[in-house]
Amino acid sequence: MKNEKELADLKEQLSAQFKPLYTVTVPLNDDETEFATIYLKKFDRNTLAVVQKLSNGPDPLKAVETFMKNCYVGGDDIKLITENLDALLSCNSILGQLLTVKQCELKKN
Repeated sequence: MKNEKELADLKEQLSAQFKPLYTVTVPLNDDETEFATIYLKKFDRNTLAVVQKLSNGPDPLKAVETFMKNCYVGGDDIKLITENLDALLSCNSILGQLLTVKQCELKKN
């Protein structure tokens, strides 16, 4: 795992390249003494389509894993999260936050 300085330097570098850039910090153990920090870019249409399809399938966590892998741009090794069931389950909650769409307005003229 990267130390705080390495993560801060990487975040600064990635922030210039990806707008918006999301920071995800996930506990890796039950005591919440070890964490993985990763950076995600905004999802694209293809990622959204695959994630929506997988979320309705027999393994909804596959959707979370696919989303994380497709949006991952740096930070700690993504396998620290994708190969840890508890960590992957924790990321399920952020998926909903990241997939929230903005409201539009319709007016009849």
